[in-house]
Amino acid sequence: MNVKAALRLAVLVCLAPVLSVSVSARAELSDVVVLFVNADHNGDRFLSKAEVIATAMLQFNQVDGDQDGQLEKSEVADLAENAEFSDNDADKSGSLSLKEVINEKLADFQSADTDGDGKLSFKEVKDFYDKQE
Repeated sequence: MNVKAALRLAVLVCLAPVLSVSVSARAELSDVVVLFVNADHNGDRFLSKAEVIATAMLQFNQVDGDQDGQLEKSEVADLAENAEFSDNDADKSGSLSLKEVINEKLADFQSADTDGDGKLSFKEVKDFYDKQE
């Protein structure tokens, strides 16, 4: 699961009680709560740029099976067919470098940080991903 998908699901889980999502829906998404809590390193219920980048780097290294510093299509499976993969492949090499992934995460962060305070609230993340769908 990529960071964007993990954040999207994590936000939905954390907001489930507020949004009156059913108990079964919350149970199905419980693994993502762990991912979100892990991304929120300082536990303040906000995501800083540093936390988003650190999480992206950890996940990048987990997915980069051959540890060559590139995410090839074979390593990201179905995501490689996603238009976002091609869009984020700035050098059109057919793979994603850590720099390309971080640049994408920083652009997403900037777009999601609607109040410009340098951190993402659950609401900002949820609103950002609602617009993406």
